[in-house]
Amino acid sequence: MKSVQTSIFLLIISFSCFSQNSGKENLNLVFYDNCSNKIIEPEFEILYLTHTNYNLITIFKEINNWTLQYSTTLKTKNDTIRIPKILFASGNELHSKRWTYLNCEKVCDGKETDFYKNGNKRTDGTYSNGKPIEIKEYRKNGTLRAQYFYENLTLNYQRVVYYDENEDLEEYQTYENKKRKTIIKTFDKNGKLTDKETEKIYIERNK
Repeated sequence: MKSVQTSIFLLIISFSCFSQNSGKENLNLVFYDNCSNKIIEPEFEILYLTHTNYNLITIFKEINNWTLQYSTTLKTKNDTIRIPKILFASGNELHSKRWTYLNCEKVCDGKETDFYKNGNKRTDGTYSNGKPIEIKEYRKNGTLRAQYFYENLTLNYQRVVYYDENEDLEEYQTYENKKRKTIIKTFDKNGKLTDKETEKIYIERNK
């Protein structure tokens, strides 16, 4: 399980065959906004992946001078998609460098928790004026899926820990963020290095 914020961008790079607009006319999607408890009609984009049996949808919701984003898998053409309360948001001006996390219209600060429809936790995080310090992500059944630790109030990871269905440690990754590259090391549950990769393009997101 990878980060919701970065997985879309990585998948766009990884898969060359995709469409953002074609096929929308064949969809019958319902978008339920957990903040307003109403059905809304937001802008959205579909990422059709040729090498998988699922597609990805990114939904854009406007609040004040922010554009909130929510990405999830699209299972059928008739999905009802519930838009969570806590979301990543970027400034809605052209080429905006502003970003934050919002809980509905409130900037996330301190302890913030979001829930699934069934009452189980979806995310549980600690924030400082909209910037993430640590975020825990849960499955719909309530078990912990992943834990993300962020570097210096940016979107850059320091460490990501993944858990199996029993909430036992599955593997973890460490991130060494340098000016023009990020070194990612993956370790198994016993602390043995299993993979090492370098992302050569590294963008500072707190400028």
